[in-house]
This record gives sequence, C-alpha cells and structure tokens, in this order.
Amino acid sequence: MSTRRRRHGMRRARPTLQKRAQRGFRGCPIATIAYYGPDNQFASKVAVGIILQEGGEAVFLERWFAKDNDVRLDPSINRQIVEFIGRHNVRSVVMTDGIIGCPHEEGIDYPEGESCPQCPYWADRDRWTGEPIGGEGEKGPEEAVVMGVAWYRPEQWERLREISEDREELETTYEDWKGSAERALREMRKAGMYPEKVDIDVEDLLRWCNEQNQPVDSSARVRYTAEKVMQQHKPGDE
Repeated sequence: MSTRRRRHGMRRARPTLQKRAQRGFRGCPIATIAYYGPDNQFASKVAVGIILQEGGEAVFLERWFAKDNDVRLDPSINRQIVEFIGRHNVRSVVMTDGIIGCPHEEGIDYPEGESCPQCPYWADRDRWTGEPIGGEGEKGPEEAVVMGVAWYRPEQWERLREISEDREELETTYEDWKGSAERALREMRKAGMYPEKVDIDVEDLLRWCNEQNQPVDSSARVRYTAEKVMQQHKPGDE
C-alpha cells in the first residue's frame, strides 16, 4: 500500500467510527468507546470494550494512551480502534467525544478512596458527570456527556420509512425499532453517557431536510436531532 493511500485511510478512521455510532443499535457484538483525560478538555486515554451479548460485560478490552496529542485526533490510534472492532465483527458502536473522567485507575495508580494526584481537575468531581460532588450547579455540555436520541412517534413510523432514502436500514415495524432503541439507551448508559430522548415530528424533519437541501437519511436525522438538543439546552432556557 502506498504512503498516500495509508495516510488517507488513517484520516478516515475517526469519521468511520462516528458514522458507525450514528447508525444506532444493530445487534451484538457491541463496541463501547470511552475517553478519559486529566481534565474535560484533553483526552489522553481511550478504552474500547467488546460486549458479545446483550446485557453482558466487556469480554475484550483494549486501551490506548497519548501524552502530547488528544487520542480523539490521533489517526494511528483511531485506525487501530477500527481494526480492533473489525476483528471482533462488531455490529453496533457506542461512543462519545466527551471525556468521562480521570485516565488513572483507583487502587492501581493511586490509593483507593483518594483523589488522583496527577489529575486535580477531577478531585471532588463525579467522574461521570463532571459535576462537583454535592454541588447544585446545572450540568453544562462540557461537564456531562449528553447525547440526543431521536424518539419517533408510532403513528409516524410508516411515514418516516416512506420519506427516508435509507429505508432499507430502518426496522420494518415501529415495535422492532423501539426494541432496538431501548437496548441502545441501556448500552449508552452503561458506557457512561446520558442519552436524552428527543421527540421527533417526522413532517418537521422533512421540512428541515428540504430547507437544508439534504436527503432524509441517517446523517440528516442525527444532525436534526443534535440541533433539537441544542435548542432545548440554550443558556437561559428553563
């Protein structure tokens, strides 16, 4: 393989992971991708677990570390993650860009019950939400990993399939989709994410896509849902 082609593949690794995650729950095996760092800005560690059956624990686990470059932006690490999940025939990917705590392990890197001396940012903070322990402040987008999940209405499911260009990737019935969506929510929570159901009006989604001159597909549905979440969490909104 030429150097040019190899570099092109490395650049595409991160978008490939994000695209796989956007597809939602597609069955097992499941890959969970979690990022850790000394604060909520720089990710120095990524842990990837492989869950072979629904409700099970990670059977395979790999970790990658970086000192100078954020692991989320490291093309070599992202390429290795793609290869790792490929070897285990992963069907579903659950991941987040947010950082969910200190990269060091209690009882291994520092004594149990104490704060990590290398990561003062996380002292007296919940490693999952980023909030000060016992604090009453609201969670901001940098403190809690909140992921919007499109939640469709049963009476509009056939309409969604009708207008979607990727209808073959959608479940045939609303009941099948809801079952998959509920499983995805559980896996997100296990991975330390905070999924938030976002009520979707299919006709409004279609209008938005027309205004954006974009077909109704997985990418559009994710973008539309993300915008709805941002609108719901605008500063000053109740």
